[in-house]
Amino acid sequence: MGGKGQPGDSRSRGVDARDARGLQIGDNNVQHNNYGPVVRSAYLAEVRRIAPAELLDREPQLARLAAFCTGDGPDTYLWWKAFPGSGMTALLSWFVLHPPPGVRVVSCFVPAGRTERENRDAFIDVVLEQLVELTGGSMPGHLTRSTRRAHLLGRYADASEACARRGERLVLVVDGLDDRRNTSSLATLLPDHLVGMRVVLGTGFSWRIPDDLPPRHPLREASTSALLSRFLDEAAKAQQEATDARREAEKAQQQEATDARREAERQRVEDDRRRAQLRADQWRSAEAARTTPAARAAAVWRALVFVAGWTSALVLLVFVAASLYDLRVAGILSAQIVGGGLGAMLGLVPAAYRLGAAYGAAPRSPAAWLASPRAMMVWVSVALAGGFFAGAGAADYLDARHARLLERSLGMGGTVPSFEEAVAFIFLVLIAFGCGAVGLHIARKSVGPWQERHRAQVDAEGHPPLTAERRPPRRPGR
Repeated sequence: MGGKGQPGDSRSRGVDARDARGLQIGDNNVQHNNYGPVVRSAYLAEVRRIAPAELLDREPQLARLAAFCTGDGPDTYLWWKAFPGSGMTALLSWFVLHPPPGVRVVSCFVPAGRTERENRDAFIDVVLEQLVELTGGSMPGHLTRSTRRAHLLGRYADASEACARRGERLVLVVDGLDDRRNTSSLATLLPDHLVGMRVVLGTGFSWRIPDDLPPRHPLREASTSALLSRFLDEAAKAQQEATDARREAEKAQQQEATDARREAERQRVEDDRRRAQLRADQWRSAEAARTTPAARAAAVWRALVFVAGWTSALVLLVFVAASLYDLRVAGILSAQIVGGGLGAMLGLVPAAYRLGAAYGAAPRSPAAWLASPRAMMVWVSVALAGGFFAGAGAADYLDARHARLLERSLGMGGTVPSFEEAVAFIFLVLIAFGCGAVGLHIARKSVGPWQERHRAQVDAEGHPPLTAERRPPRRPGR
């Protein structure tokens, strides 16, 4: 490439002079100098203004940033979310000012209070200027709103390649994407073709990827997304530690109280189970003792003594009272009472055999059989009057029968009994059956309390474990 009239120099072929400001070729000192406006970004001054003087207690986060920016992992986006006041801007601005060796950082911190258009224009101006500085060129001419985005996206690849030739890695740090800051359109300005480049994105916790982002944009597939913990100074940290200690103590107390309640409940259930098992064992022992042959024989013997004692007392009382009127009437009434006793024995002895040791020979109060004492007196009077009438009728029957015996002895045996004789006989038979029924009823009434008590005990303790599911249903009529 010599001047006019100078032969060409083959040694100039293959020389890459894209980043040169001046170029001299050949032996004849022909020099070509290309001078343009040198771009120097001053954005680090803005970053120094917002960065803290000292970053405290962020060693794990800085180590993670350094590992992400210098590592060879497949992730190209590191997306960090944070609540307001968590110190995201302080962390990222410190990292921009103190990057790891071999890392060139291009950054943009979006301030609050701007419109969406202003944020978009500011992002392009700030980031494009830093990318042009890295490529060593000049700002593109004739930038318009229609071409600025294309130039920005193209400069990402140029800057990444320029850093790679110098043995460095390009990292784009963007902070302040938040729904309250009108930054939804900035996601479309982030690089989508990252060759050896990394992007660190700091957003608010509620920020979501906008719908107009391209479907295959790597931000949609960013698997490295984490919540930044809140930064606390020494006073706040001490207060937080005290609060955490108090919460842990309260939690421990609540856990101890819960454990104590559970232990008390478990102990109560265990005690209830033991008591239920003890009652069941006692009931089984009582049932075994109740149903032995000796216990059944003793219960039958008590029932017989009970019936015989009361029957004998009533016979003696009636015989003494009725013998003053007519000895035959006393005999007939006594026979009727004995019939009632036999009926009572038929009702009481089987029940006493079934109950065994559970039966006690004690009569039920007559007041429980009738509605009131007045009704009891009326029924007693009716029973006594019926007894005396029955005795008188029986005496008349005996007289009539005696007369018939005399007639038969005189040869008049074919005579039919008179109407009075037939009525007296029927009346005597009905009274005898009535006395037997009364005795049977009294026996059932007297044995009723023991039967009910034993039935309730069987329902309550006869089928361990004592649960409502295992308890047998009560049969109708019981």
